[in-house]
Amino acid sequence: MRAVVYPPELEAHWLAVAGEETKSLSDRDTLRRMLPDIQRLADRFTLDRPGDSEATALYLRDTRDCAAYSLYFAPQTYARLTHILAELPPFPVPGAAPLRILDLGCGTGAASWAMLDYLGPRPVVLDARDHSRAALRTMHDLFTAQKSARWPQAQLRTRCAPLEDYLPEPASADVILIHYVLNELPPASRRELLSRAARALAPGGRMIIAEPLLRAAGDYLRDLRAFALAELKLHILAPCPHEQACPLAEPCHDVRTWVLPRSLQIVNATLRRDLRYLAFAPLVLSHEPAEKSDTLRVRVVGSPTHAKGQTLCPACCPDGQMRRLQLLHRDFDAAGRKELRRLERGQVLQLAGYRPLGDPSLYRATPGHAQNLKD
Repeated sequence: MRAVVYPPELEAHWLAVAGEETKSLSDRDTLRRMLPDIQRLADRFTLDRPGDSEATALYLRDTRDCAAYSLYFAPQTYARLTHILAELPPFPVPGAAPLRILDLGCGTGAASWAMLDYLGPRPVVLDARDHSRAALRTMHDLFTAQKSARWPQAQLRTRCAPLEDYLPEPASADVILIHYVLNELPPASRRELLSRAARALAPGGRMIIAEPLLRAAGDYLRDLRAFALAELKLHILAPCPHEQACPLAEPCHDVRTWVLPRSLQIVNATLRRDLRYLAFAPLVLSHEPAEKSDTLRVRVVGSPTHAKGQTLCPACCPDGQMRRLQLLHRDFDAAGRKELRRLERGQVLQLAGYRPLGDPSLYRATPGHAQNLKD
């Protein structure tokens, strides 16, 4: 998969909102005037992360906050979810009823827009919930402005309420988005939200979770993974190729490349944050197990190394074990060899098999087909 590009129409929308808030005459002037607001919000989620008592505090207080947040964070959110969706099997062919999407803690809607763009023109009912009225209002404004061109068969419903007040109707959602939400909840509330979301998830549906890589916060997503499997009886569609205990010694996460939009490049020339890569922890759950395949699905869980004629990478395998795989370039077609050179942590390989070599830590991998890289 090529590096994700944030849609310029969405970037232009938030620049226009910020321009009205700052009464600016140009995009650069808008970004200059918005910079203190953007830096305050960027610091909140990186340098000055709140404690549990502050985690649910309202930070999208008004339109200006929403514009600042969306100029900096929305492109990253859109790219993360696009990477996750590309790894999943295709959504079922639509029937007469629209696909029901529930976005819990939607903010200004970036995850929802990635979901709608991925689905294309199919009928959708999007139920977006957040505790910020300003965020929901600006989300509604963007949807209204973009609907006819991007999502003509989509409907949007918004509800302002704390997530703690969310009472699900059983089997009421085909897709549930929980994007960068759990880390903002007190630890005791995370399992409760996951349990409620599981009740709302319809048969055949998908619960798509993404969390930031917060090493200081502990591996809470690994704990929630175990809880979802053991207590909620859910199954894993991604990223894990198995449902056994995680074999990694560190938090499981992806590291992906993407293309920064021009406005974020301008802002970051001053902020100087390392935004070249997206590091995040995904988890996709369902009531049904993943469909069986005639190939082995393995996931790259470390940095690949390249040598003449081969690529070596650590991978999590379907039997729950970690293996160091040798991928010989001669086994791939031209497109496959090109993708190998761009292999990233978190990508999935479809293999025909793997066998141990003389080095007991190294396994020779056989591709399932000529073009075997899936993102």
